[in-house]
Amino acid sequence: MGLLLLVSFPAIVFLCLIPRIPLGQGYHDFADKRAMLGMPNCLDVLSNIPFILAGCWGVVWLFSGSSKGSFVLAKERIPYLVFFAGVALTGFGSFWYHLAPGNSRLPWDLLPMTLSFMSMLVAVVVERIGVKVGFWLYVPLLVLGISSVAYWYFTEAQGRGDYRFYLFVQFFPPVLLAMIVTLFPRRYTATTYLFGAFLLFVAAKLFEVLDKQIYSFTRVVSGHSLKHLTAGIACYWILRMLQHRRPAWAVTDSAFAWSSPVGPEGGGDRQLI
Repeated sequence: MGLLLLVSFPAIVFLCLIPRIPLGQGYHDFADKRAMLGMPNCLDVLSNIPFILAGCWGVVWLFSGSSKGSFVLAKERIPYLVFFAGVALTGFGSFWYHLAPGNSRLPWDLLPMTLSFMSMLVAVVVERIGVKVGFWLYVPLLVLGISSVAYWYFTEAQGRGDYRFYLFVQFFPPVLLAMIVTLFPRRYTATTYLFGAFLLFVAAKLFEVLDKQIYSFTRVVSGHSLKHLTAGIACYWILRMLQHRRPAWAVTDSAFAWSSPVGPEGGGDRQLI
């Protein structure tokens, strides 16, 4: 835990000291502007459907009895509920934004993403470090995520837009996630799905960066549309992880009281304390 703080604190200090980062020039200028079905920017709009499907499916599944065996403690569902709700809202927000890309609509796309970023980080903290630690951090992290978008929006309205805090919220949690997964033992099986989701997320960011190049090469689909599709599949992969996993260790709410594993796939008899 000390190592995570040792990494996080200098990163936050550095973030506060560097000059402001404005929204990239041409940020709203996406490669594929084709109108289809009477809809502008059609593929960039419709490619958000996987977010909506994965998010809604995740929320419904978490409320169903099928999810009971995937969690030791009922409260561990909370970060995942917010994560999938954020994914669904991201789909709707991005759908709305891409119909007419601009600063006024961008917060509807960014805000729900911060809920998902922070919720995924908290879920892994809860499962790898401690339940109390994770929930102690949860509200401050959600406030940080929402504030990063609000800060950009209000500074943009004043003609000095500063995007750096949102970039931090988007890119630093995956760094912490990688460290936590590496340094702390797992409490559940099926963690390979998490690695798959991470790789899909990386691919989605590459597609985003190569938006125009991919569209110029294919003349069929843009990098940004592929980014939506790939990121949507990554969110579904998180759901698959939850659906397939089982507790690997016995735990308590106050602290992890680890006993012998229940087996590589979580099978066999187990007692949840």
